[in-house]
Amino acid sequence: MDYWERNRSFIWSGKRLEASGKAAEKISSLMGMKPGDRVLDLACGFGRHSLALARMGHAVTGVDLNPDFISEAASKAAELNLDARFIRRDMREFIEPEGYSHIILMYNSFGYFRDPEDDSRVLFNCFSSLRSGGKLLLQATPREFIQAVRPSGSYSWRHEEEDGTVRLEETEASPDWTWNTTRWTVITGNEQHRYTYGMRLYDSSELEALLASRGFISISEFSSLGGEPYERGKGPLTVLAVKPD
Repeated sequence: MDYWERNRSFIWSGKRLEASGKAAEKISSLMGMKPGDRVLDLACGFGRHSLALARMGHAVTGVDLNPDFISEAASKAAELNLDARFIRRDMREFIEPEGYSHIILMYNSFGYFRDPEDDSRVLFNCFSSLRSGGKLLLQATPREFIQAVRPSGSYSWRHEEEDGTVRLEETEASPDWTWNTTRWTVITGNEQHRYTYGMRLYDSSELEALLASRGFISISEFSSLGGEPYERGKGPLTVLAVKPD
């Protein structure tokens, strides 16, 4: 949790936060949402998409493991009198059978578990929580894109902020390109804080097959929330999948 708090303003810059409303509009359009539709935002963080969707008239539930983020999002929803609730829960455990018309997993919120069966379990939960004909929207950074921009498998980056804080990022893919490890070092004065996390790397075809194995159909791949067709190896991936009627 300390990682997210210490790096929050860097990860979610002012520019990115300002774009949340526009992103929510694109999400709603791409998924064909209607006012009043029930929407589940998994790994919702502090609710930047959840709150924006609620402002548009959707009934939103946000789920995240970070208690501070959940508390912040809930307070904001209450302050704005929005139809949004926020629940602290592990996405591997959260199911509300046929409770939602739409589920979103935004901004690389999928694939952080060491056991790939946990990813499959998350998708099973999503399938169970969707109503017939409901849709799942999932964003990921696919393996083919990482291989294209970082063929050596490793990458390092240094950034110094105006207040003197230095951030060092080192990333390395496993030899079989199935897991990416990221190490952050944040240096402020004489203090150093180190954080390590990993994310499973899926080829776009593997991700599509995984969704199909959980029962999803009509799986479409896009290069952005604007609905442009996906170009393999050219950038992040947005996947839209449907639960059969």
